[in-house]
This record gives sequence, C-alpha cells and structure tokens, in this order.
Amino acid sequence: MKQILMRRICAAILCPILLLGLAGCGKGSGSTPNGGDGTLAKPLSDSKKPGKPSVDGEETANGAESLVRVRGDLEYDGRLTGAAAYLGLREKGDPTELTDWLRENCADLTSELPFLLEIPSERVLGAGYGKLFCIVPRDENTSLAVNHVTWQMMGNGLHPVADEVLYREEYAEPVLVFVDPEEPDKEVNLVTNDGVVLCWYPQEDGYGNLFLPTDEAGEPMLYDFAIYGYVTGLDYPEGWEPSGDDWWWPPTELGLADTSWLCDSWVLELRGGDASPEYAGTADLYYSPAGYIKQDYLGVWRMEDDCLYLKLSADSGDAIDASFPILISPSGEDLYFQRSRTGAGIPFLPDGMDSVGLVLGAG
Repeated sequence: MKQILMRRICAAILCPILLLGLAGCGKGSGSTPNGGDGTLAKPLSDSKKPGKPSVDGEETANGAESLVRVRGDLEYDGRLTGAAAYLGLREKGDPTELTDWLRENCADLTSELPFLLEIPSERVLGAGYGKLFCIVPRDENTSLAVNHVTWQMMGNGLHPVADEVLYREEYAEPVLVFVDPEEPDKEVNLVTNDGVVLCWYPQEDGYGNLFLPTDEAGEPMLYDFAIYGYVTGLDYPEGWEPSGDDWWWPPTELGLADTSWLCDSWVLELRGGDASPEYAGTADLYYSPAGYIKQDYLGVWRMEDDCLYLKLSADSGDAIDASFPILISPSGEDLYFQRSRTGAGIPFLPDGMDSVGLVLGAG
C-alpha cells in the first residue's frame, strides 16, 4: 500500500443509537482508574487540577491557551463534534506517573498542548493501562459520556453493549481514556449544542493514526489533533483544518457500485441494483489465474458504516457472510481491505494476514 496509508488511514465507526444516551445528562463523576498492579493509578498532580495553578502559574495559563487553540480549529467545520488523539500504549504495571509518562511518550504533543498534562485524575478513565486516547469536546456546551462496553453476539454479528458509565457530563471537559489493546471496550458519545450526535469506539491503525468516524456524506466528525505533535515550535500552519485531500475514507455504496477490484488472480465485482432493497447490489468474487474461472462466489453486498458486508456462496458449498472494514484512497483506485472484526476472512486474504490491498480494475 502507498506510504500515505501509513500516515493517514482514517475510518468511521458510527453508532445509530446512543447507549445510555446523553439527554438530560446531569453532572457526573468519573471513575478512578486502576494501575497495572491492581492499585489505584497515581493521579495527575494536584497543582494541575482545575482551580489549582502550578507553582509559577505559567503552565496552567499555557494549558488553557492550548485547549482554546484546539477548539479554535473545530470552528471551521460544523460537523465536527470534538477532537481526539492517540497518545500511545501504556504497559500494565508501569509505575511511572501519568504526567511523566505523557512527557516521555508524547514529548512534542505535550510541549505544543500542555493541557494534556493538566487533566485531573477524575477525568482519567479506564484501567490505567492499554491504549490511551484523549477526547476533547467541541466546546463547553458539548455533552460527553464514556461507557465501558462488551461485545456480544446478537442477530447477524457482534454488537457493543454498555455495562458501566465511566463519565457523563453535560458541560464536558477533555478526558483521557484507556482502551483495551485487544478490542475497543470504550464507547464515546458526544452531542453538540446544535444537535450533532456522535458515537465512537476509539481505535488506531497500528501507526498511531485514528480510525476517524464520518457522517453519511463521508466527512469527518472528529479532528485528530495529534497533528500538532508532527511539527515543532510555532511553525504549525495557522487556520489548519482537516480537508480530507490526502486521507483514506470508507467508500459509499454509490461510489462502489459497478466497480471491479483486483487482488492477485482474484476479482471482486460489485454491481449496483438488481438486488432486494436491503442490499446495494449483487456481487461476484471469482478466481481466474489463467484467464478462466476456477472458483466463483455469487451473492449480494452493501455498506454497513465503515464495512463492506458480503453474503456470497459458491457451488463448492463454501460461503462468505461477514462485514469487512474497508477504506478507499483519495484517487479512488486503491482499496484497503481488512479482516472482519469477528475474525472472518475471505479467499484473497491469506491466513496470518489482517489486511490486503485491492486495485481498481479497468472497464
């Protein structure tokens, strides 16, 4: 895959219904995270909690200014419900104080945005270890709820079920959220003052880039503010906003209709229409190593959020019935195809591999 994929893979995971919704949220208290050894994680310094300035007052002032800076970038796009960043993987049992850990692992980002070091312990959510994300609500009038979820088999696949409220606040402030490195076990719900709703399960692509949620038009609903850590000093371009010009996004059904995708000797054809209303069209997956078809799967397809759902069967009795996360390049000529989140594969995805690149076929 192109290097751009390593830099900026983005994807959407949208939830149509907010579990434990935010309507009428009252002032809530977050849970105190556990450390890796089962003890309570060390809180951030008391001098950095709201209302308690640091020794010289300078860091608190800079922290407030850096938060305003991030929120200022959100003003350019009304679809954005907030900002988020992946801060790294904290090992279980790490005795380092969280502020020191952040300085060590996110030196450039914390230097640019010192508010990250001032988030109090009551807004540090999760087990105290795992993948660490920061969530910044769009403004002081944005509601935020963070729930712990488990994934349960229901109907045609795995679905998240919220079992614990970790944080709920009508006038929310930034939070740090630890997520299980094996599966996304946290649900982030944001509701802006003008009614834009987001449900997101924080994930990153292994290179530190967020799988960003998008709306029905494929536009981002969160802004990845880790970009601040990619530059130094005050050379950050003023007025920057995510344009999407070089980002990979989940394709739409309209964009996929009547396309053909190639992977080695496999061909995946997605046709529009000619299917029941619950599907976008018919699909044909066949293996043709020497110009003739040796294996053929026929069925239907549709998009489900950021996933391509395929329901195919072959004369041999083999069947494919799964949803596969996919991303399309800005040029529309490359498709990043991932193994289903349930572990299901597809013939052109070799055992031991979790993703593969497909190329748009001619004609």
